[in-house]
Amino acid sequence: MLVYANSFVLNPDGGPRAIIDQIATWVGQTRRSFVDAARLANGIGELRFADGAALSSRATLDDEDGIVFPYHFCARLVHGQPGVPGRRWVTEVGFRQASDEATLDCSVLLRTDEVSAKVTTPIQVTRPRIVQQLIEHCQPVGETPGLVVIRVTEQNAAAFAYEIEREGRRHPIVQISCDRDGIYPVAPARMRSVVMGLAQVIDIPAEADTYEIQRILGRQYSVFGGAIRIVFPVRRTEAGSFCKTILLRPDQIRDVEESGATIESDVLATITHQTNLPHSWRHISSEMVGQAILRSQLQKAMEEARDSEELAAYESLLKEAADQLENKDYVINELRLDLEDRDANLDQANSTIDGLKHALTGVAARSDNEADQASETLKPLRDTIRAILKSEASLEQSLRLIAGLYPNRIIVLNSALESAKESDRGGFKYGNKAFDLLLKFAEDYWSALSSGQGDQKARKTFGQKAFAAREASSLSNEGKRRRTFTYHGREFLMEKHLKHGVKDSVAETLRIHFEWLADEKKLVIGHCGKHLDF
Repeated sequence: MLVYANSFVLNPDGGPRAIIDQIATWVGQTRRSFVDAARLANGIGELRFADGAALSSRATLDDEDGIVFPYHFCARLVHGQPGVPGRRWVTEVGFRQASDEATLDCSVLLRTDEVSAKVTTPIQVTRPRIVQQLIEHCQPVGETPGLVVIRVTEQNAAAFAYEIEREGRRHPIVQISCDRDGIYPVAPARMRSVVMGLAQVIDIPAEADTYEIQRILGRQYSVFGGAIRIVFPVRRTEAGSFCKTILLRPDQIRDVEESGATIESDVLATITHQTNLPHSWRHISSEMVGQAILRSQLQKAMEEARDSEELAAYESLLKEAADQLENKDYVINELRLDLEDRDANLDQANSTIDGLKHALTGVAARSDNEADQASETLKPLRDTIRAILKSEASLEQSLRLIAGLYPNRIIVLNSALESAKESDRGGFKYGNKAFDLLLKFAEDYWSALSSGQGDQKARKTFGQKAFAAREASSLSNEGKRRRTFTYHGREFLMEKHLKHGVKDSVAETLRIHFEWLADEKKLVIGHCGKHLDF
């Protein structure tokens, strides 16, 4: 089981040796034995300790034990768990340095290996002590989170709001509030020591105006009353940007403590459940160091082959082997990116489901009469969402859903609804494709225009095939009339349109004619249906 994974950038005085010294010190302290750092740096096949633990290390070195760049190193400590036969704990600390003057990419991974499914003793999620030693003694650089606790009040809440939704943020945020008596569920400094290098801890003090903070941050990002909120990094999905959050209420915190666990361990487990996989992909493992050693040996053999007629025949084979290793890394990276995208879309879908459940729970709490009325009101929305999930949405359903979700951005005229109904009666096949276009229209395209980017940049949201600024042919007077729509007593000739399909078919062709009202920051849709004659 993968228990903990983390990665950070270090720039210690003394370079790689400083990190190896810390690893040797850490192993010596945990095993109550001396570990020779110089021997560790040169590679140890296996060093056994009195308690049965074993230490090994690997590094990219030449024949004289000199460093070969890019320099890779990994140390692995394996030990049992007292009272739990059949379980081993494996801790790996690895780093990589591109050149002599470069910073070092460091990673720590903790996992357990069980001999069989019979080993069922629960695992307490913990942070390896070596993480704290490396961060405190090896000068972390870049965006290493958790170096200090940051206090947020109403005075700096606006800046904190920017940090929450900043696209470049790669670490979770743990907000800790205190109750009315000024008591925290866990001391922020204690939480920082547990999640350092992995997450940033935010302290909401007793004197802070939490009402004002909530007004600035929004309810989804604020916390108060002795609760803890975890805000994960911004993720891009097919539906736009998304920040996953998890709220631990005071009653949930009490339940954790009553179960015998600590709240800091529970928070760490919640964070690592989301972060372990991507950090493990960046881990410099013993196997990765082995691959680096193999690459170095292949490169050396290829250089020797160029100077030797006897070995020249094998040069192409050696190059092919090296290329295969590189291609394998590329394929793995592509699969990882695809998995991250799928996870982000799943998280957003689950968040939407939770929001709908919350809304329905609120409806159920009303009186029976109010609940019946509300349920009847929500029925079209439920039917639409169900149809979209089943890829069976009609054009009218997609249009009404977008109008309902973004009433402050999208205005749908009756003429657009009537044209959508006409297409549906004609057997329109691409309701879900229409919904995808409309979602980009309401999200990315509207955001680009409202931020003043201009239509030339905003239209890149769709690409050339799905967007047209004007009609391809000159319009007759009748064609202009068909594309002229009235909104608040004003007439607009709407030549801009989104499009799908080119056939002269109501079932397979879609045109969405609209106009951008800059003064109102709204998009008005006048037609959503078949291709209009010129």
